[in-house]
Amino acid sequence: MTDKKSEGKSIARPEKSSHPERLELIIVILIAVVSVTAALAAWRTSVVASSGSHASRQGMIDAFKKQAGANEDQRKLYEEAGYAFEYSIYLASVEALEAGNDPTAATLALNMREFVLPALQTLAAPLATEAKYQNPDGSYDLEERRRDLAAETPDLSGLDPQASFDQAARYSSERRLLTSGAIMLVLSLFWLGLAEISGSTLRVICLVVGSSIYIFALTWLLAVEAGFILLS
Repeated sequence: MTDKKSEGKSIARPEKSSHPERLELIIVILIAVVSVTAALAAWRTSVVASSGSHASRQGMIDAFKKQAGANEDQRKLYEEAGYAFEYSIYLASVEALEAGNDPTAATLALNMREFVLPALQTLAAPLATEAKYQNPDGSYDLEERRRDLAAETPDLSGLDPQASFDQAARYSSERRLLTSGAIMLVLSLFWLGLAEISGSTLRVICLVVGSSIYIFALTWLLAVEAGFILLS
């Protein structure tokens, strides 16, 4: 009888010890899963940060290019305007000389119309040569010429630095949110590691806390990715 009881006890002991072993196995598996998830989150955060830096850098490059193009257009516009203004002065002088009865003045006007005015008109072209740039009061439509100069460089006029800056801002927001999720995964690993070294009662509590944080962090990360995919 004693042997049978002792055999029964020896059979029952493995069943009691299997529960902690299964719990420990679950903890180890969860730690591995959370570690892989944390690594993926860190990788994704790095990719987003890199994309944000690239978008910001592209925005700055586009802004510099566009500003340089605008500065060159402005320089050319004022150069043409200066020659056009000088042309207008000489043209008025020639017309005034031609309106007089002085033969010497008429000869001077003829020489100016033949040699001086064509050269100035060439330098002031097309501002001083095309009718669309002429205002009724005799002045020049500089804004119309500025628009035409910008249209001559479609590669620069088509640049949109603000779009790149907005994209960089979106990447920055996504990076911050992903970083928050990664921090939660680290907290989950902390609690799961605590569960691995704790006693039976505290182990279950730590396991529940760590698992809950992981589920929340995973939901957070998936929601962040889904949200920014829809916004893009």
